[in-house]
Amino acid sequence: MNGVVSNTVNTQYQRKELTETMGQSEYFVEGLIIPSLGNAREMTVGHPDNAPRGNSPFANPPNYNLQLAIEKGLTTSDAFEEKYLYMQALYRKTFENWLLEVTSLREFNDRLENSGLDFIPVPERRQDFQQRHTSMDLKYVFLANTIPIERLGEDDLALLYSMIQDGRSDITCELTEMVARTFSDVLMAFPHLGDDVGCGFRPSGGGGPPSPNRSIVLVIQEWAFNEEGAFRDSIENNGKRIDYMEELAKEMESVLSEQISHRVIVHVEL
Repeated sequence: MNGVVSNTVNTQYQRKELTETMGQSEYFVEGLIIPSLGNAREMTVGHPDNAPRGNSPFANPPNYNLQLAIEKGLTTSDAFEEKYLYMQALYRKTFENWLLEVTSLREFNDRLENSGLDFIPVPERRQDFQQRHTSMDLKYVFLANTIPIERLGEDDLALLYSMIQDGRSDITCELTEMVARTFSDVLMAFPHLGDDVGCGFRPSGGGGPPSPNRSIVLVIQEWAFNEEGAFRDSIENNGKRIDYMEELAKEMESVLSEQISHRVIVHVEL
């Protein structure tokens, strides 16, 4: 292999009309969630200079390497395209599924739901980029890491591409093994920085609270407000929920880090 993923589309691939704003698409893989034209700007992770350019809506966030992606045949323009995004979505789906399989993450989410403290999930219209594009069916917890798949080697990229060529989004043993082997390097914020350097992982608020560069970053979030933007409950009850989430986050960090032998950071957001 020459390290370049072919741009040739398998003849089994069918052109399909995507919902909402995607319009006519060269790629369509059922079961994978990628940005639409309406929300792709959020991939800029808060950097206006990385806003979409030319005819492509998908921008170049600061911890992605567009030039490397072009060299590896993952995109052909000055911004990321659907081919890249579907491969990325398949990696995300596989990683999140693996995380649910090998950790107690779902149990922690269920503890929030069954706490009796009246937690409410963030409404879909209020969810940010990363929460909307998660494949995990959790109400209160989501993955904050970005996923620059251009960091993968040629064989791993070829595996992802062969799946989307065939319109497949099923999670295979081969995919799971690859993700478990590579996630530490792929999901770190900046490969040129030390493992413990504090980095922001969120697309808004200046990147969010800093987390160690080489860490899995999860967010616990509930909807604490009413339609007028005020707290929906008493200060006392709201404080109880915040205290509960913060204590749970500490426990999650300890338990999950041990379960995957990798540092896990959990932030609480309202």
